[in-house]
Amino acid sequence: MAYRENPCQVLPNALWKTLKEINKFETSFKVENGLVTHLEAWNDESLYIYWSRDRTPPKIPKKRLDNLKFALVHQDFLRAFPAENFDIQRPYFRLIYKHRRISGVKLPQGFHIANVDTKSESDLVAEVIKKCYENINVNPEIVKSWTEHPVFDPNLWIWVIDGEKGTPAGLGIAEFDPTIREGSLEWIQVLPEYRGKGIGKSIVLELLRRLQDRAAFTTVSGEVNNKTKPEILYRRCGFQGDDVWWLLIKKG
Repeated sequence: MAYRENPCQVLPNALWKTLKEINKFETSFKVENGLVTHLEAWNDESLYIYWSRDRTPPKIPKKRLDNLKFALVHQDFLRAFPAENFDIQRPYFRLIYKHRRISGVKLPQGFHIANVDTKSESDLVAEVIKKCYENINVNPEIVKSWTEHPVFDPNLWIWVIDGEKGTPAGLGIAEFDPTIREGSLEWIQVLPEYRGKGIGKSIVLELLRRLQDRAAFTTVSGEVNNKTKPEILYRRCGFQGDDVWWLLIKKG
């Protein structure tokens, strides 16, 4: 499978997310000598997937390109999309972790890890996420919907708890797709007042430790220009790669 060979280059997000959305688009793919060499998914106003094994850029007719209001494009193919056509151009890194043994995870003194009670703590999860972002409005209903994903695993929802206060200092949520043995880190948050203590690294390593006996690899993505610099954190935890995907949006 092409995705398993190089997941961060083939798709902009975890495979299960693409499969969930794919029926909304027209698709085409080519197979040569038993290998997938081309994959594309689109509709009248969107390009959701484009991948070519030989890195040939897409040849999009001008009329279709003019109609595009949304595209997810790998850095290698960005030159085929005139920047002036899009009001929003936002880069996202995508990295991979190829599992090696993690025997233990160190936490700052006075902190400990606890599982999120996914049945009763959706309000608290939403509250922590909102405190960590300026422009993301997550509510308890949205959090509950994540527990209905086919890749949901309650053991991959964790808190780092401030032992003195008995309240969360950070949150980590990961998912696991058993069909291809892919782990994906979805939410890694540390409340502003606890940053700089190594809590984020502890969350990431603990989730990787919990995935290591099942996942063949784990992926993560995030905004390149996020002021908290999450890419630095993931690379310090062993994630690798240089794949960048661009979200292109035309307003109106």
